[in-house]
Amino acid sequence: MAEDTKTKTKKEPKRANKLTNARIKKEIEFLQSMFAGIDDEDKKSLVNSLVEEAAFLKVACFQAKEELKKEGLTTETVNASQKFVKAHPSATIYEKYSRQYTAIIHSLIEYLPPKEKKNISRLAALRNG
Repeated sequence: MAEDTKTKTKKEPKRANKLTNARIKKEIEFLQSMFAGIDDEDKKSLVNSLVEEAAFLKVACFQAKEELKKEGLTTETVNASQKFVKAHPSATIYEKYSRQYTAIIHSLIEYLPPKEKKNISRLAALRNG
């Protein structure tokens, strides 16, 4: 008897792509609004490049995090006759990108413009409680 040569392939569900230009642009606009008070053009140029990198990393971390929530922290890998469990590739990406994102945010914090102190009279402060 001939064996059925058709193999049933399991279709992998298509992953939702959260890493879009629209999301990155939205994050860039959000971060740039915090640094609008920088007057020095050299600092502004440096901050803008850091902001773009931070925005990309944040959106990439978001995508990796969503994949980890959906697919779990580990995957089963088959190599010839061996099966073994290893960390999900998104876990490695998330760890690496989140460290880079944190480092960039720490750098950006140094460039935050000082907030203007509100002049509140003593009488107004007492009145407001």
